[in-house]
Amino acid sequence: MSSSRRSLPADGSTSRGACPTCGSRRVVATVEDVVIRARRRSHRFASVPHERCLACGERIFSIDVSRQFDAAILKRRRAA
Repeated sequence: MSSSRRSLPADGSTSRGACPTCGSRRVVATVEDVVIRARRRSHRFASVPHERCLACGERIFSIDVSRQFDAAILKRRRAA
């Protein structure tokens, strides 16, 4: 999974940081559907806010979003 840094800089500016994978400064905020693969199963999440690097495609999720992924996947695993 991608790095888990804050989606917006602490000072509230709209400038994004560099991509943790390729170093590009072409990182933009977006909301998209996301598919996470865990233990040979795919989990689809709708309308996930995150950042995406336009240079390499890396997705960068906040800590809160990552925790929501973990909780949902664990809940689905227990229900199965």
